[in-house]
Amino acid sequence: MPGIQRHAAQSLLAIDPGRRWRNLKAGARRGMKQTPAAENESPGAGRRPGPLVWRAGFLGCLAVLELPFVAFLYNPTAISAAPAWREAHMVMREAVPFTLFFLAALALLFTPQRLEAWREWAASAGTHSWRLPLIVNLALITGLAAATLVFNRYDGDANGPPWGLFALWSAAAVAAYGALALAAAPLSFWRGFLDRERARLALAGFAAMMIEAAAVLSRQSWSLLSDATFHFSAAILRLYESDVATVPESRVIGVSGFKVNIASACSGYEGIGLVVTFLMIYFWVFRRSLKFPNVFLVLPIGVAAIWVLNCVRIAMLVSLGAHVSPEIAITGFHSQAGWMMFLVVTIAIMAATHRLSFFHRLDGREEASVSPAVKLAAALLAPFLAMTAATILGSAFSAEGHYWVYGMRVAALLLALFAFWRVYKAMDWRVGVEPVLWGVVVGALWIATDPGLKEESALGLWLAGLPPAALVLWLAMRLLGTVLLVPLAEELAFRGYVHRKLIAEKFETVAENAFAWKAFLISSGLFALLHERWLAGAFAGAVFAVAMYRSGKLAGAVAAHMAANAVIAAWAIVFKQWTLL
Repeated sequence: MPGIQRHAAQSLLAIDPGRRWRNLKAGARRGMKQTPAAENESPGAGRRPGPLVWRAGFLGCLAVLELPFVAFLYNPTAISAAPAWREAHMVMREAVPFTLFFLAALALLFTPQRLEAWREWAASAGTHSWRLPLIVNLALITGLAAATLVFNRYDGDANGPPWGLFALWSAAAVAAYGALALAAAPLSFWRGFLDRERARLALAGFAAMMIEAAAVLSRQSWSLLSDATFHFSAAILRLYESDVATVPESRVIGVSGFKVNIASACSGYEGIGLVVTFLMIYFWVFRRSLKFPNVFLVLPIGVAAIWVLNCVRIAMLVSLGAHVSPEIAITGFHSQAGWMMFLVVTIAIMAATHRLSFFHRLDGREEASVSPAVKLAAALLAPFLAMTAATILGSAFSAEGHYWVYGMRVAALLLALFAFWRVYKAMDWRVGVEPVLWGVVVGALWIATDPGLKEESALGLWLAGLPPAALVLWLAMRLLGTVLLVPLAEELAFRGYVHRKLIAEKFETVAENAFAWKAFLISSGLFALLHERWLAGAFAGAVFAVAMYRSGKLAGAVAAHMAANAVIAAWAIVFKQWTLL
């Protein structure tokens, strides 16, 4: 929203006339323990990008763009109906995504050793003459593009498919990429690279082949996955239900008159995509402690686990609708159980991966007891995870409009905070009035930009029907969670853990008020994802981070967040603007 963006810019400028951010950053560095230079070194780190960095970026862009550009032009007419020609045409079409998948997989495999790979390439490319191969590459691509346009109009009535032209076209494409490779490094480098990295190249090729196969199947349709999900879910139901009714043609499963349709959206591909995405992020965050490429075996395990649990979810949904409540099954369990399965799979995989030496670099010097860093991470994350789990669980087993389930969130937060109260007790919670004022500003802007200002709220109608005692009890419970517990849980997670983890791998060595642009922007962006009004959420997260920098401690962010929520909750109750709660 323009208004929020304007206020955000004004707020940041008000506290940052120029020198203050540099002072904050310098203070952040003083608050961190020094790490070896090898751990922090990266191409161009700490200085302006050099010629090799620009060259690598330019050649990398060409490698990614040239083949798709030619493929975009490649569209030959139906020259021949010969099966071999159709297959060759299909192979050429699929060569582009396969190449891109291969390059992406190879880059991912080299991520743990990226600095060593960079140094090796830089030593070879530093004295290499690269302009002539680049000119050859550009000339070949230009000629290939022109030849493609001519090839598209080829009239093959005479002698069938033009295999000779097709071979020349393919050879030119290979030669163009060969010239691009020689522009990047001399031939001797590539010979050594091929000799040393056979295993990594083979694994990248296999990964690209699997991704391409999945992409082909997805373009055809998700009917195969839907059929498999339908049959496996029905098989699970038959293990304990006696009257399972199925209609394979439309993928309908039912028990005692309650029926569901296994559509493509229910096939499990969303869960598979979430698990794969989460695991890739997990691999990146813990790249220094995981064993590559061994850890990539976790991907098929995660995919299989989430698909099986999705079938279990469907079976449970049918039984819940048939024997308990169709409303709960459709409105609550259907939408929330998938998130529960996702959390089960990802948490179980992380726990197992960190305990298995095949996947994790276990240090023999590690003590059997839990390290202080792990205890601190658990204390910072546990309340937020408990709150999330309670929210999903409560929503899954309740029908729409059952607002009392908010009590599950409050109870989960109290239990998590109690479990780590010794850690929180040791933290400095003293703050001044400034963070509170920042919170009041956030709360006021949140109220002013409420899109549901004139809408009738279902919560308001529900509260109007409560007896006075129940109304007071529910409001007290909601205020306890909204004003005190939720802000504490979210700030412990986002500003206490995520923000510091983005600054250094050993987050416990980072001062609470340490500043880095990456940590500031990413943590605020992730915080925004918690809210439907993501722009306002991002602004709020940024201001809470500023309150932490200004106060010098995490307590500043907590105080600002509590103040903002208190203002919003008070306004909602006094003026009955229930869309704010």
